[in-house]
Amino acid sequence: MIETRPICAMTASKSLGRGTLKILREGGQVNSQGNQQRSASLKLEDFTGCIWGISRQIIDHTQDAKLTFTGRCEVLNGWYHETGQLMFSDGKILSSTRRYRWNACAGGVDVHFEDGRFFHLIDLSTLAPKATHFCDPDDYAVSYDFIQWPVWATLWSVTGARKNYEIHSRYRKLTL
Repeated sequence: MIETRPICAMTASKSLGRGTLKILREGGQVNSQGNQQRSASLKLEDFTGCIWGISRQIIDHTQDAKLTFTGRCEVLNGWYHETGQLMFSDGKILSSTRRYRWNACAGGVDVHFEDGRFFHLIDLSTLAPKATHFCDPDDYAVSYDFIQWPVWATLWSVTGARKNYEIHSRYRKLTL
């Protein structure tokens, strides 16, 4: 069965008896257990030209709280722009937006804060890149997961003097 997507990337799946082999447009493969076999070879352009739905859970270990974010993002003209609603455990809802500058680079995508400061590199040569950012006194560590592309995920772990939380995000293409 071949699944085509009119925007961004496409994937193909083939039944192999006990499992499924997914073949990414760029030639990367994962086996039926989801293990990486080759590099992803994604590019910045694979994230552009579509709207991504985001579901996110924020687990704050210092306050024993879980927050939920539901929204969407778009990568357009070098900007990652995200909007949505953040729901607190008490049911309170706030609107939320954020923007980052995404620049293509030899290793993948350089991510910068709105004010131009470097944040981290998304290494698109692998299906499971990792990156870190130190913002005194806090450490930010992210793991990306492109194994099920075009569905992808991030896991942020943030620790510091007054911070101890995780952010689990899942991105999926929305049809236009």
